[in-house]
Amino acid sequence: MIQMITAYTTEVDEVEDALNEILGQFDLKELKKNTVGIITCHLDFVDSGFIRELCLKLPFNVVGMTTMASANQHGSDMYALSLTVLTSDDVLFETAITEPLNLDNYKENLETAYSDAVSKFPGRPSLVITFYPYHTNLSGALITGALDDISEGVPFWGSIASDTEASNEHSIVFHNSNAEKESLVMALLYGEVDPEFIVVSIPPQNIRKDRGQITDSDGCVLKEINGIPALKYLENLGVMILKEYSVIMPLMVYYEGNAIPIATAIYSVNDDGSMLCGTEMTKGALIAVGEITIDGILATADEGMSRLIKCGKRNGALFLPCVTRYVMLTPDHSGELELIARRLENGEVMPFMAGYSSGEVCPVRDESGTLRNRFHGFTFSACIL
Repeated sequence: MIQMITAYTTEVDEVEDALNEILGQFDLKELKKNTVGIITCHLDFVDSGFIRELCLKLPFNVVGMTTMASANQHGSDMYALSLTVLTSDDVLFETAITEPLNLDNYKENLETAYSDAVSKFPGRPSLVITFYPYHTNLSGALITGALDDISEGVPFWGSIASDTEASNEHSIVFHNSNAEKESLVMALLYGEVDPEFIVVSIPPQNIRKDRGQITDSDGCVLKEINGIPALKYLENLGVMILKEYSVIMPLMVYYEGNAIPIATAIYSVNDDGSMLCGTEMTKGALIAVGEITIDGILATADEGMSRLIKCGKRNGALFLPCVTRYVMLTPDHSGELELIARRLENGEVMPFMAGYSSGEVCPVRDESGTLRNRFHGFTFSACIL
């Protein structure tokens, strides 16, 4: 069994005060045999040296990422740090960080880091919690596909690091005191973990009825729908894609054999009418256009929370919804985080942590019930322990 403990601070200026606040919220002597830490935080906690100092004082390994906003049952804020401690007598934990990733080396570097970590277990891990770098020319879908192949289908859950700026230029992942912009970090769990995964994206009423079929594609590049250039197909539906703001419009991808569609963003539009998207554009899959709205964001978060409570697990909940949801909730940015805290009665139902993601990594079940690792956008994503 895993016990989950959380700590929280918004003290970004005084390192010693922040350390005392975090370490004063739990007793290191009460930790079980095996422990790992997960941090989400504002960039200032990295720049100030706080992450380094905290990791020096913690007797266990830590992985984490910067994010637009952080929360747990102690509070929520953009300028906050949330520490999640997973501790157990019978579940083993191992952490790893890759060498910097690029298009030429990502498969090799992922395999090296994963294999080295797994070699310390007596078998395959049950779950991997992972934080990807925000990489302008290496998509989360490619990384997710590579990890799925390397691990032979071990469930991966996590996200791409985010930032308080739209450019994401300062998104960082960290492994203990090592902060990197182009590496991937992971926490591997071995034993009786039995996680429950919840992913909810766009409510049905916000998805157009029109379905087109992908007839030409190359990886994450969507070339043709119904035999015509993708951009032209969308224009024929009356959907105008603004190149500078294309990322805010969801596409729903209905993969053959999947029980639910995958929501993804359009990252860029090419001169030939093709589009670079956030997930694999498989030939034969169906495409529909979605719309993200404030009501839809809160409705899907509420649906996700209802599923969570019904699943019966109570050891802890991890949330990494899409950062676009936080932005689109203007002016009430905290609406989704407050809904999570309210539904969990500020930790009385179960402890929780939340951050915001630039791309969500969450397994989904296919029609046969088998978990398949997938990379998402715009989603409410949760892992229940």
